[in-house]
Amino acid sequence: MAGMDMHIRGNRSQMDRAGSVKDLASELLALKKASGSSFVQLSEKTHYAKSSWERWVNGKQFPPRDAVERLARLCGTDPAPLLALWAEEDARRAAPGAGAGAEAEAGAELEAGAGAETGTEAEPGAEAEAGAASRRRRVLWASVVLAVLLAAGAISYAALSGSGEPSAAPRPKPAVKVAGPATGCTLTHCEGRDPKKMNCGADAVTVRTGSIPKDLVIELRYSRACQAAWGRISFAQVGATVVVNNSDGAAQADVVHFDRDVYTPLIAAPDDGSVWVCAALPKNGARSCTGRFIPSEEKAQQP
Repeated sequence: MAGMDMHIRGNRSQMDRAGSVKDLASELLALKKASGSSFVQLSEKTHYAKSSWERWVNGKQFPPRDAVERLARLCGTDPAPLLALWAEEDARRAAPGAGAGAEAEAGAELEAGAGAETGTEAEPGAEAEAGAASRRRRVLWASVVLAVLLAAGAISYAALSGSGEPSAAPRPKPAVKVAGPATGCTLTHCEGRDPKKMNCGADAVTVRTGSIPKDLVIELRYSRACQAAWGRISFAQVGATVVVNNSDGAAQADVVHFDRDVYTPLIAAPDDGSVWVCAALPKNGARSCTGRFIPSEEKAQQP
């Protein structure tokens, strides 16, 4: 693995100059080859789909930050150079003027990942969708601020040109707020509904995880915009179940009927309550739960 560190450091100057998806992809491909892992093995070790890894290392899509870090740590190398290159490309894609290209690529990523949603809410790499939404919000923010500044300049010019008297002191400009993603429900109105159809996945994050050896992965997904949560299991057997619960006594469940993953309907996740997910193997097999998630405590810890 020391050889892979030297490879990353030796190409760092090229990373700083290029800052592109192809440069990042070439570094990811070099790590994959050096590790000797196949796409199937990467999928099993990181819980991202093998088709996603194929697109990322071949430069067909921009990977999520977590996937880049996981690959570096899996290969025993310092993730900092790769994450620096990822951050440069992410900033480039979010910059004004690069919005159209980033939007087109983001649309391609969403289209490529849409098939996974038919049997599950999203594959574990769906945080890429949240990253694309975040970039769109930053572009929207820049456009709104620019529009406000132009409007204020036009008003000031009209006032000065229409009167010889000194103009009054300018009024404070109102703060511009960009709304979060439009959702179809909040809190108890979400209960029993599909998180994808309600657009709760737009800002969703995995807040708690668990597992049942040796493969089954348990995730608690939370959307602040919807104030709701749901459970998801991956790499499960047919017949495995997943149940999401909250402290108000509500619960939503689903079972794997085919494929290897499934997600539950939504459940309310109020700020002062708690939510958690449990999963069980088929035929009264092993059972495990995630820790409890309390939204208000998480908000208090944020800067």
